[in-house]
Amino acid sequence: MSYRYEPEVKLDMADARRPQLVVAVPPDQAEMVRDALAKLIASSGSSASAQEVILEALRTAAEQTYFWTPEWQAKERAADLAIAEGRVRTFDTIDEMIEFLDRS
Repeated sequence: MSYRYEPEVKLDMADARRPQLVVAVPPDQAEMVRDALAKLIASSGSSASAQEVILEALRTAAEQTYFWTPEWQAKERAADLAIAEGRVRTFDTIDEMIEFLDRS
């Protein structure tokens, strides 16, 4: 299943003195976008414009869209379960990992 979300973006000019950029994001990404905006504003201080902050937050959300697909989230849950159950293996070196994979 392929998941591609095209956000709806529009400029709301209902109040010509205060135009607003309106971006619709999937409900499951709203918190991520809010968090990204808060971090950007906090880290940028007063030197970044609102446009820069919003554009960076939107870029981040767009780049991470794959993470919120049902397929990816199912794999995240499976990985979390494997870790919780101790079904993981760590290696001290890449060579050890490759040897293990070759034997598997």
